Amino acid sequence: MAVEGRKPAKQKEWSWRQGSFTVEASLLLPFLILLLYVFLILGMYLHDRSILASCAAELAGKGALRKYETEEHLESWLRGQAEGLAEEKLLLLRLTEVSAEVDRSSVTVSYVGSTSLLGGLRAEETETAERLNPVNFIRNSRRLKNLIKE
Repeated sequence: MAVEGRKPAKQKEWSWRQGSFTVEASLLLPFLILLLYVFLILGMYLHDRSILASCAAELAGKGALRKYETEEHLESWLRGQAEGLAEEKLLLLRLTEVSAEVDRSSVTVSYVGSTSLLGGLRAEETETAERLNPVNFIRNSRRLKNLIKE
């Protein structure tokens, strides 16, 4: 027969085990939260890098298609478009530099973004598109054709 005031041995062992689970959880939970935080930040960083790359490619292509504009005018138009296009879509990075360079044969758009999280992540994306002038191509091919005939 059990004596009053004493607990069976199983109950004592169970209360000790329950306390050890609490200690293990208190050690493991901060590590899991940190791991989740790092994956979340890296996911947003990769998202923003892909956004910068696609915006740079889109604007370089648009700039290459614009014909009969001076290089200075096209550069200023591209810079204005670049800031507005990428700024709304970024989750983590802040744009630090937007540049557009136009020369006779190509258009280059560059984005640089950074954040202070995880030790200061930085992203730089650059895309270049070739400026094609079909009118000059046709004229030059006709000239070549005429030279060959002569």
